[in-house]
Amino acid sequence: MRTLSGWMHWTWSMAEFDRIVVLGSSLTALAIVRAAKALGVSSVLFDTRRGIAFDSRHPMPICCQGGDDEFLLQRLEGVASKKRAALIADSDGWLRFIVRCRPALESMFASVLHPSSRSIELCLDKSLFLDWCMDNGFAAPRRYGLEAANNLMPSRECPLLLRPEITRHEMGKSVPKAIEVRSRAELDRWLAQFAAAGVTPSIAQSLLRPSIRQYSVGLARDRSGRIRSMVGEKLRSYPEQCAGGTYVILSAQDDVLRLATSAIEALDYFGIAEVEILRDGNTGECFLIEINARPWVQFGLAQKAGLDFLGFVMGQADAQGVPPSPRSLRWLNFEADVYGCLSRDMGAVRHGRLTLNDYLRSFVAANTFAVWDAADPLPFLRSMWKMLRNKVTH
Repeated sequence: MRTLSGWMHWTWSMAEFDRIVVLGSSLTALAIVRAAKALGVSSVLFDTRRGIAFDSRHPMPICCQGGDDEFLLQRLEGVASKKRAALIADSDGWLRFIVRCRPALESMFASVLHPSSRSIELCLDKSLFLDWCMDNGFAAPRRYGLEAANNLMPSRECPLLLRPEITRHEMGKSVPKAIEVRSRAELDRWLAQFAAAGVTPSIAQSLLRPSIRQYSVGLARDRSGRIRSMVGEKLRSYPEQCAGGTYVILSAQDDVLRLATSAIEALDYFGIAEVEILRDGNTGECFLIEINARPWVQFGLAQKAGLDFLGFVMGQADAQGVPPSPRSLRWLNFEADVYGCLSRDMGAVRHGRLTLNDYLRSFVAANTFAVWDAADPLPFLRSMWKMLRNKVTH
């Protein structure tokens, strides 16, 4: 009875929500405010820089340039409500803000739509996460400490993957999100570059090979432990194989989904998450790569599939839509995909990894988009203008 009464109280209180405050203004934030609009909930964008979501017609935008945590909390008080507002972050940087300021934020908002601070910190620290996978019996890439790196001899047959242990906004482009190294000289060079940037690298076995298939599992788990989920397969990524998908299809993969669900349950997770999984096409073995403790850039794909993850964790929708048949939904990040396929330095078409005919056919088949929305066109129009302007000036 205690669990039932608690669940009933939570459902009642969440049903009163009329506002969601989104920390950040990235592509992910754009998908969140559009999901809020579909749910009939007003949204507020709150960020320290003006990202693409500020061009949307849906949210009330607040840009606070500069200031420490105390300053940001003071500004948030103006849009917070202990009874009627929920809070959600669009990026790892804002997740760290939530961890630092959680008591204050929980006193201001009816709900912080993220798991415990311990779970957030585990997901943010890539080395800590890989250790957790090993301790809990989940297949994951083998991790190496910095001291062990001196004895490693990566090669084309046994490459290593370096990533920032904890991603930070202030890193800028000083180090990549992920880089595969295939020689001792490459390893030494990148270790030196990470050190110069003041960034600790996470060093792990690289699983990126032609037989590997990449999956992005979107999940929402409510406070009673119910889960709603979908699987997206990354057909193209930019930079290739080491970053977010630019062309993603809805996919039916029961083994991938079981692994992602097991990991979320082991964490006793609450909220929306993306679980990244690699599968070896030769052996069928699946590897847990990371969990993003927040909505992700393809969040709109779930909405298109009839899975209202935002409404589900807010207690205002069941989210149990019937997804379209596998491969009928194709999500495209237009700008990133065009650059990843057609650019002079890294383009898959220019370098013969993809034929122009196959690229154009996949492009025409896309029916879900990161930016374009006929009901909210300005973000796309502005992004295209910036893309053309950069092309002319460079």
